[in-house]
Amino acid sequence: DVELAEEALPKKTWGPQNSSRCLCLSLFSFLLVGGATILFCLLNFGVIGPQREEKFPNPIIGSMGQTLTLRSSSQNSNDKPVGHVVANHQVEEQLEWLSHRANALLANGMSLKDNQLVIPADGLYLVYSQVLFRGQGCPSYVLLTHTVSRIAVSYEDNVNLLSAIKSPCPKETPEGEELKPWYEPIYLGGVFQLEKGDRLSAEVNLPKYLDFAESG
Repeated sequence: DVELAEEALPKKTWGPQNSSRCLCLSLFSFLLVGGATILFCLLNFGVIGPQREEKFPNPIIGSMGQTLTLRSSSQNSNDKPVGHVVANHQVEEQLEWLSHRANALLANGMSLKDNQLVIPADGLYLVYSQVLFRGQGCPSYVLLTHTVSRIAVSYEDNVNLLSAIKSPCPKETPEGEELKPWYEPIYLGGVFQLEKGDRLSAEVNLPKYLDFAESG
């Protein structure tokens, strides 16, 4: 025979010490809830929040279309050379930059000559360009390229500063299928040490696909 014996457990007694522990735990929980509520309110109303990334002053104009922007990163923002040019939508199948147009800007020595931005002073420059392509279907494989080049005054050679290649269609559109519209933006940007007299240009390989409707 097997005998099972149940051992009597001592009953817990509640004394002053246990009561004080319970009170402290309740108070701590209340403080946690209250602190979380205050933190949520501060975040929600923007009183505190993550530190924002430091950006270059004077944000770039325009979010689509064809633009080329050049800005010096010198300390004094009042005399920074700035160039922001937009594409001429009246010229078909060609990327021609304009400076005398809404949203375009040339300031503090920056100039546009022979479709190139001319650097007025030595220094670090933020270079930014964007183009938007569009088409209808892909009867053949389409490969789009966008390049920003520098012609240095010191050695008169054309060097690519920024470049990108994209394809809007993973494959050719089969014959007889509906030719669906597509859009393909390309953005380029970087900071470069440039010299006075350097020239910057921006080109694309297939200007016939440029979307001039969104220029500037």
